[in-house]
Amino acid sequence: MPAGKALGAGLVALLVAMLLNADQLENDARRKPFGNGRDVSLAIWEPVNDFAGALGLTAPRRVVDEALGRDVSEGTEVVAASSLDTSFTTAPGSSPSTTVDVDGDTSAAISDQGSAEVPTSSTAPTTTTTETPRSATVADPLHLWVGGDSMSQVFGESLVRMAAATEVIEADLDYRISTGLTRPDYFNWTSHFADVISSGDPEVMVVIFGANDAQGMELTTGVFQPFDDEWVAEYTARVRFTMDQLSADSSRLVIWVGQPIMRSAGFDAKMLRLDEIYEAEAAGRERVVYLDTRPLFANSAGDYEAYLTALDGQVRNMRQQDGTHLSRVGGDLLADAVLDLIGQYVDVQTVRPEAVVEAS
Repeated sequence: MPAGKALGAGLVALLVAMLLNADQLENDARRKPFGNGRDVSLAIWEPVNDFAGALGLTAPRRVVDEALGRDVSEGTEVVAASSLDTSFTTAPGSSPSTTVDVDGDTSAAISDQGSAEVPTSSTAPTTTTTETPRSATVADPLHLWVGGDSMSQVFGESLVRMAAATEVIEADLDYRISTGLTRPDYFNWTSHFADVISSGDPEVMVVIFGANDAQGMELTTGVFQPFDDEWVAEYTARVRFTMDQLSADSSRLVIWVGQPIMRSAGFDAKMLRLDEIYEAEAAGRERVVYLDTRPLFANSAGDYEAYLTALDGQVRNMRQQDGTHLSRVGGDLLADAVLDLIGQYVDVQTVRPEAVVEAS
């Protein structure tokens, strides 16, 4: 084929591919940090996606994505501070939440008696009773949901596998890569959690956020950068709202998993600040337990260490090459800690086989 025709055919193929994937290209543009680069990308791909959608060219990809279980929901508006009731309070006399480290020590006990009003927002219902957790059995297993950002992927897979081994826990994993609480315009966890609760009504929810959240946030009053005063106020309000949403049912236990210590000192400092927000907000909620994972993945000096003692007693690599995500054995270690924590509040007495530790 002459070079000119080959070039023309290649350009046509590229154009067709762009049109067929225009919705994903626009979605990728929306994921970018707020700024000129994002504005330029959206200026290019929004009209292309509109054109492709009008011709029905994006429909085949959506059919495939739905068949594979990929998220195809549209982006939603940013939950700005002005749209949240930020005056969340804990009823006088209610018991504080438990903050737990990975050794199982608690800073306060979750009470199984008495009543407490769950902090409410403009949409979260009010619950005034606290029920004693039931016993999980093979005939009536505990319903567990685990999910969040990409940090929940490997750890969640370990938790689902190890929970199944108890024979009294049914677990679902629902992780979303590149998501968090700062960019509901890309993926809205508030809306998704409403669907999760209404469709499955899990008894225990294990969530982890933060790895993607230290980025700019667009509010009605402008775009604010991580840890600006306005950014902290809004992010705290979103954490507060999410905790209220998940714990509105007083019989549900919510375990908010903190981010582990990170290899990059700069990134770790950001995650530490987010962990402090999670811990502080969980402290005011009776059915929300904050799990501090930093000691689990640090050495005796409290510093980042990839090679630590695994569940089988051998020193193994707990982290992936990026120094952020967990390896399989790291996921197993965290999952084991979460299962032990669940066992403090739910009777899951059963013979739990030793975890199968796989090479990372």
